[in-house]
Amino acid sequence: MKTRVHFSRAIGLVLMTCCLPLVSSASLLSWDRTEARVKMSPEQDQAKASYQLTNRGEETLRIDRIETTCGCTNPIIERRILKPGASTKITAVFNKGKRRGKTHSKLTVFMEGNPQRVATLHMIIDIPELVQTQPSVIYWNDQTERSPRTVHIRLDSRYMETISAIRYNESTLRLRQKPIDENHKEFELELEPVNYEQALRDTVEIEATGANGFTGVGKFHVLVQP
Repeated sequence: MKTRVHFSRAIGLVLMTCCLPLVSSASLLSWDRTEARVKMSPEQDQAKASYQLTNRGEETLRIDRIETTCGCTNPIIERRILKPGASTKITAVFNKGKRRGKTHSKLTVFMEGNPQRVATLHMIIDIPELVQTQPSVIYWNDQTERSPRTVHIRLDSRYMETISAIRYNESTLRLRQKPIDENHKEFELELEPVNYEQALRDTVEIEATGANGFTGVGKFHVLVQP
């Protein structure tokens, strides 16, 4: 009988131990920031942001891994092992590629021995869109009205001065340009297909230039499905 009591107590102890929550190392870390906002200039291909963390606990901690939401962002860890009171730096390196506008990358930090993330670091990048087109796709089909469509063009006034070229196929599209502000930084393009009965898949490119030597290109796509 005593054996059974001792055995049941032992089992209970094991269950209690297994069910104890893991001590979160998140509470032992302090960050100088968890969000960074970066503005890029047109000539930049890469941007960086750094985050410093400090071990406020009494035991040594180790960074296990950092997961990112985008292959465009890579983390660099200054040192993985943090003794009590020690600090390290995580640097997020963002590669622009062909991206334009605002991009939000997230870096999720995991510590060794803790399956839960201890922090999510945010990197919000503002990439200049030198020539913005809205909408990005114009289309006609048998359900739409056979009438001209309008595309709004906006130049980034920090870098662009004027439209230098509009490239399109004159044999398949009719296009008319008109400025809608006195500074000539916003335009409307009115266009329609030459033949609504002919299938069309094309791209219109708008090139703009600035006094500082920057060149920007915006584009939109044109579809006709009779």
